[in-house]
Amino acid sequence: MIQAFRNLLVLFMALGGSCSTSLAAEPEIPPGFRSLFNGRDLEGWEGMAGDWKVDEGALTGTTDGTLKHNRFIVWRGGPVKNFELRIQVKVTPGGNSGLQYRGVERPDLGETVVTGYQCDVVANRADYNGMLYEERGRRILAHTGEKVVIDAEGQPWVVGELPVEEFAAGEWHDYRVLVEGNHHQHWIDGHQTVDVIDLDEKGRRLEGVLGMQVHVGPAMTIRYRNILLKTLPDDSPVLTAKEAPVQTDARKVVPQGQDKPKAAAKKSSD
Repeated sequence: MIQAFRNLLVLFMALGGSCSTSLAAEPEIPPGFRSLFNGRDLEGWEGMAGDWKVDEGALTGTTDGTLKHNRFIVWRGGPVKNFELRIQVKVTPGGNSGLQYRGVERPDLGETVVTGYQCDVVANRADYNGMLYEERGRRILAHTGEKVVIDAEGQPWVVGELPVEEFAAGEWHDYRVLVEGNHHQHWIDGHQTVDVIDLDEKGRRLEGVLGMQVHVGPAMTIRYRNILLKTLPDDSPVLTAKEAPVQTDARKVVPQGQDKPKAAAKKSSD
């Protein structure tokens, strides 16, 4: 009987039918992680109703090109400190967004404004996509492809390099953010984009809110799904200048507005 039903269902789908109950299994949640988004509504999240909705099972932000300042949706599950975040992201060509973490809500600066660390989502610039930015703060802390130490005065220094790759807009990509103490690391599709140690005690934050951004500029759509968070121990070490020295041959991170787009390295063919 069960096999006969399955056969009928396969035939029905082959003929273009649809079924209100999805047979697809829910994404498996890795050990130690929890899901922050139910895929149905905005339960547990707070942002401007005109900016955010759930569409096709994704937390979806849209803009029409008239935003006056960047706005955010915030997860209301409490502050994040040391954690690993895994999330799937899809952005339209020319879109600009970011994964905000250890942030501070600043209603005095505008509706749903959040300041703080951000893993950028910028599909049209390979050297921005996956970089570490500080919203309304120290700004670019590390371009994509840079290993950086931020000194005690807040100056970021490039102490090493990572290969830069392009990730096409309009497709789903796996973003990963790992933050332990003052050590920040980002990945896209398993490719590491930045590695940063923040020694600036005045400028850095060790905990804060988690959120997503819609950005001023052209109309765009950003989608987030399968949002998974793993909380790490509160006593993760905070590295010191002795443990993260700035070599004499290190160069300063080029400030925003003075940097020029850096293309991804061309892949050699075998």
